[in-house]
Amino acid sequence: AFAGRTGMGAVMGSKNLKAVACRGHLRPRVADPQAVATIARWIRDNTPAANRAMKDYGTASVVMSLNRQGGLPTRNFQMGSFDRASKISGQAMKETIFTRRRGCFACPVQCKREVKVGEPYVVDANYGGPEYETIAALGSNCEIDDLKIIAKGNEMAAAYGLDSISCGNTIAFAMECFERGLLTLKDTGGLDLHFGNGPAMLRLIEQIALRQGLGDLLADGVARAAKKLGPASEEFALHIKGLEIPMHEPRWKRGMGIGYIMSPTGADHCHNMHDSSYVKMYPLMEEMKALGILEPLPVADLSPAKIRLLIYNSLWMHFLNCAVCCYFVMVYGLVGFERMANLVSTVTGWNTSVFELMKVGERAATLGRVFNLREGFTSNDDNMPPRFFTPHTSGSIRQAALNSEEFQKAKQIYYDMMGWPDGVPSTGKLGELGIEWAMPN
Repeated sequence: AFAGRTGMGAVMGSKNLKAVACRGHLRPRVADPQAVATIARWIRDNTPAANRAMKDYGTASVVMSLNRQGGLPTRNFQMGSFDRASKISGQAMKETIFTRRRGCFACPVQCKREVKVGEPYVVDANYGGPEYETIAALGSNCEIDDLKIIAKGNEMAAAYGLDSISCGNTIAFAMECFERGLLTLKDTGGLDLHFGNGPAMLRLIEQIALRQGLGDLLADGVARAAKKLGPASEEFALHIKGLEIPMHEPRWKRGMGIGYIMSPTGADHCHNMHDSSYVKMYPLMEEMKALGILEPLPVADLSPAKIRLLIYNSLWMHFLNCAVCCYFVMVYGLVGFERMANLVSTVTGWNTSVFELMKVGERAATLGRVFNLREGFTSNDDNMPPRFFTPHTSGSIRQAALNSEEFQKAKQIYYDMMGWPDGVPSTGKLGELGIEWAMPN
């Protein structure tokens, strides 16, 4: 992930901080080395088989399946399918610009792609190839079907320290404003910002990074840009709490939509869930039986059962974030709850459990909530952009949209289950989590 997501890169930049590096010289001690080695071997031997598509095609493996199901953001989320998606898929990358697979140290998945592009743009292989989020943000959401241009955009975003999700969303916002007459050629400095203009997209990345031309308006993201452009542009500014929407369609994955609005960092897909993984007795659904969730749920469901599933998923993801674990391995590699708890125990020597680790995640989520309340956020900020309450203009779910009444009801159920009446963690909940000192005023 790039440091730009959620603004951490901006904080570093404001301090003239390029990086934080550390180097140890001693092997870390673990409580039970033999047991840790046994779990590590299991992960090494089983994760690649459980997560084969990620190994073969990286995160871009999902492009075509999302496109078929109407979940590939296109034209600033106006549509959920891109008629040229096959040109920007993981399979297309492997057959054209892909050179080799890389990964984090000792990772059994190796999801990182390296690519080689020599013309018309030279792409530095050190920045890797574009992930799914970048392919959708700079590709389908801007209606661009050229993998070489997307790879160049990925390299530029990485080099400049920009989040490619927010950057792509912001450019798609500008393109829609241009097509609807809210931005003119005079405003853009002569850039033709019609959807599909790849060279213009690359030029805007540079302008955003350097705050030049139209980039100065767009550099702070869609929320602030829309405030400056005026009310007519705000319906095209797709963000939650100021953070642009990830490349996952909440009209389709509706539980994820609730996860978006409840995320302490704004719209986020990582401490969240993908509803489509729980519609049948898929492996991830089998895993949830350990937490008492026994039946699959429809992808568009927003019942109390779905909110419970969302909460259990997101709390586990929050714990994995606290443990600095990649969910491509620990979740999609089917490591499982008990094995993960055993790993923590064998590393630390603590007599821990799945229950305790879930509470770590809940504590993190609740502290994030308290922090946001202190900074002025309220339950009124837990809202979805209006666009998602209207159907797509085309695609396999073109009749589907969020229902406002149903969505608000699900939001209240989430508050109830988390112990956050009216969106504010209760005294009892903070005490139960051992963080009563964090009581909001």
